[in-house]
Amino acid sequence: MVSESQEQHHQAYPSFNNEFASKRIVKRDFWLIPIYVFSYMVLPIILGFLITIFWGALNPLLSEKCLFDYFMNATSVCTIIGQLLFLLSFYLMHRKTIVPIAISRFKALRKHIILIIGTIVLIYLFSALYGYAMEFSPERFQFEDTENNKEIAKMFTHGWLIPFLYIDIAILTPFVEELLFRHLLIHELGKKLTYGVTYVISIVVFAGVHCIDAKSPFEIGPYLIIATGIVAAYHFSGRNLATTITMHMTINTISFIMMVFTL
Repeated sequence: MVSESQEQHHQAYPSFNNEFASKRIVKRDFWLIPIYVFSYMVLPIILGFLITIFWGALNPLLSEKCLFDYFMNATSVCTIIGQLLFLLSFYLMHRKTIVPIAISRFKALRKHIILIIGTIVLIYLFSALYGYAMEFSPERFQFEDTENNKEIAKMFTHGWLIPFLYIDIAILTPFVEELLFRHLLIHELGKKLTYGVTYVISIVVFAGVHCIDAKSPFEIGPYLIIATGIVAAYHFSGRNLATTITMHMTINTISFIMMVFTL
């Protein structure tokens, strides 16, 4: 008997060749991991360094502080190039089928609107309760904001950067992270392991990646809440990646707006 999740999965795709629906792992998709490391972590630094050297050669009187500030700003902007390269790589891997598949998944969003809104509300509710509970924890474990958010706040150095940061944080990052943490770790890896196991892996890895520089172990809490909500929505939408991308974009947009008005 076909499960409800499988029925939703097949209904979302029209009758064209869809290798994602196969029980076999799409192995080439795991090239996205090294591509991510290069395009997201290495390439922006290289480009930022080259741009800074060029700018410094044109303006030899600039101080080291100004050049470092220029390097950080250039790196922030070049991150967008890295993200676009990552997404282009995924597109080229599936250029014959990805467009109709994506269209069908986003068209299916209409029946998941309540799920998306309800899950986002629950995420903010549990996050608020978690923040309140943290007030009763030992002082050494308390934190006003996560180190990840503090690092993001440091990027808002100039007003002209805001449009670029919005494209990065609220638009491109959700696509990139959902492909990594939901498509790869759940949809593809779940073909080898059970989906229950990959749900847990996705939640833990997502939260862990966002807490690499954490000063308090409890900083992982907000990200566990977000990841759990997104994975739950992914499950109940029949593993529709468009659902989690939309949720992720909404959450990041709200956080972005709050950050802009509080800096």
